[in-house]
Amino acid sequence: MHEPDLRQQATRAGVMAAFLRVGAPVDHASSLLLALGVLCGLLAPMALALAALLLGMAEKYVAWRAALDADLFALLARDPGNDAGFDAALGACLGRGDPLPQRTLAQRWQGARRFLLWQIALVLAQALLLAAMLILR
Repeated sequence: MHEPDLRQQATRAGVMAAFLRVGAPVDHASSLLLALGVLCGLLAPMALALAALLLGMAEKYVAWRAALDADLFALLARDPGNDAGFDAALGACLGRGDPLPQRTLAQRWQGARRFLLWQIALVLAQALLLAAMLILR
């Protein structure tokens, strides 16, 4: 790969890492909504309380994946052009004997962006459910 291509790949990966770090305050908002949901759940119908808990747990998983992706994109930004080594190391961490299939930076970007969008959608769903719980009280 040529030097300008490597620099461009590093820049793109670094931008995605920064973009994914937006998930941290979204996760904090989710924690607050989850705590409020549990408190309201004591007075709300059990189905709504359970839904609030499930939404909060789903958001926590997606937030963890977005945070992991942020760190992984930061690693890609520091070592551009080493996708095969990156995939081999990632596969080894996941306990896979075979290396992971090669993906382009654009494919990686799409997957990571999807996690962040899911995280935001889950927090919005938590907020709407909490509002419904307060209204139905």
